[in-house]
Amino acid sequence: MTTHVMTQTTSSAAAQRSAARPAGHHSAPAPAGNGMDGALPTGANHILHAHVLGRAVRGLQATYAALEPDLIRSTVNTAYRELDRTARLKTFLPTLAIREAEDRLRRLAAGPAERDAATQAVAAAA
Repeated sequence: MTTHVMTQTTSSAAAQRSAARPAGHHSAPAPAGNGMDGALPTGANHILHAHVLGRAVRGLQATYAALEPDLIRSTVNTAYRELDRTARLKTFLPTLAIREAEDRLRRLAAGPAERDAATQAVAAAA
């Protein structure tokens, strides 16, 4: 019998709360659930990053057909891992890694003379 009384009290309290506010509005915003208090996440979205990197590898393989496909894939993955180690904001990580990988592949495809010139220019700047 006590359960019946508690159920009636609980249901009437719930009815009073829902009558006090307009339909469709909540009294307090729902928590984000990610511990960030509604801020945008800055972590890596690994599924999206893998998709973007995969598309970039296919595009670079078409551009640099003279190079081995495994070399292109490993260059992109290496550039991504190197940047990922120190990145605080991971949103644009795939774009930056693709750019870095493309620079490396361009130097590899250019041949030894241009690679040596690029290396000397970097050494002179440092």
